[in-house]
Amino acid sequence: MLTIDDSVRELYPGAKMGILAVKDVSDSGFMTEEEVAEFLQDLSRKYAQFEREELKELYPISAYIAYYKKFGSSYHLLGQLESLIKGKKTANFDSGLLQAMFLSEMDDMLLTAGHDLAKLHLPLELKIATGEETYQSISGKEAVVVIRDLLLIDKEGPVSSILKGPDFPSRITSQTSEVLFSVYAPPGIGEGYIKDSLKKLEKRIRALSPSSNTELLQVYC
Repeated sequence: MLTIDDSVRELYPGAKMGILAVKDVSDSGFMTEEEVAEFLQDLSRKYAQFEREELKELYPISAYIAYYKKFGSSYHLLGQLESLIKGKKTANFDSGLLQAMFLSEMDDMLLTAGHDLAKLHLPLELKIATGEETYQSISGKEAVVVIRDLLLIDKEGPVSSILKGPDFPSRITSQTSEVLFSVYAPPGIGEGYIKDSLKKLEKRIRALSPSSNTELLQVYC
């Protein structure tokens, strides 16, 4: 389902990508308010005692901080985590699948993109962007991929990148019945940590859609 180009290993030795593909899913389920409240309480206990500079040093956040710094950018999930803990951001989504993905991101701080698997043209490839690639971003606007960024492509072209996010054509919708989640892991993040996070995401999906079937759960190195 996925190959990693040799250029990735040369430029970012130790970089990985985790893949979770699930079929027969329904996007009609959601976590209850009580479940979300319990999650936020656990999240607060896990992270609230840290100041921003201390958060930046935590694993695996520090690996993303180092990666984004190469491009003069900040790790946006860190800002979302702080907003969530302070009550400035909610965990409410129109999609149960996206809600599950977001909570997994906040729990383990691994950058994840979600796609409608049926709209992807397999196989996928993780490569280094040349800076000339473009695609329609999730906002609907054209995204120009940043040179040397990690870029995920299918047979038709780019579907996501770290700095520009997922594409619009393969976005998750209420009609999605096959879903693929890809975890971008820069150097410094362990395979076991990624796999454990994917298993937790798989469990969340199954709770929302008991009839779902996991097609693939794998970390590519």
